[in-house]
Amino acid sequence: MRKLFTYGLGLSLALAPMFSVQVAKADMVGEEEVIAVPAPREMVEPVVVQQPQVVAPPPAFVELQRSSIGAGIGISWGHGTLSFEGNSYAFSLKGLSVGDVGAAKILAEGRVENMENLADFAGTYVAVEAGGAAGKGGSAVSMMNEHGVTINLASTRDGFGLTLGAQGFAIALD
Repeated sequence: MRKLFTYGLGLSLALAPMFSVQVAKADMVGEEEVIAVPAPREMVEPVVVQQPQVVAPPPAFVELQRSSIGAGIGISWGHGTLSFEGNSYAFSLKGLSVGDVGAAKILAEGRVENMENLADFAGTYVAVEAGGAAGKGGSAVSMMNEHGVTINLASTRDGFGLTLGAQGFAIALD
């Protein structure tokens, strides 16, 4: 085995065939080494990735017009529009009430909650309402159907009427 030693900043060992070891110079003191530095890249305009806007449809909403007449037991009928997932759907309603006296025309609007799909809207709604009118008046009612859909209405009345009791409405999509 043959060994060679050199002076400098670094040593490197290389194994040659037949297990001979040789030492070679890596750098020498006092010599200059040239290091190539790449030229700076051209300024590239950054790419901006925009997230698409997620636009949720407005909450379900109803507007309805209802007429009622009663003398203890009342009947009502009407029609309206359901706004759901960006579309409008016509519906009709028929109802019975206990504790209804007089005749009135009722305009109402409000939010529909707990409705996952359109088919859940139709059904039989039950409500307890208190309201009255001698000329013009108003009331608020919250009603729920067998699918768990809730309609919260604020209404105005025109006519003579007093409502204080339970109501049931059958709502059908037209």
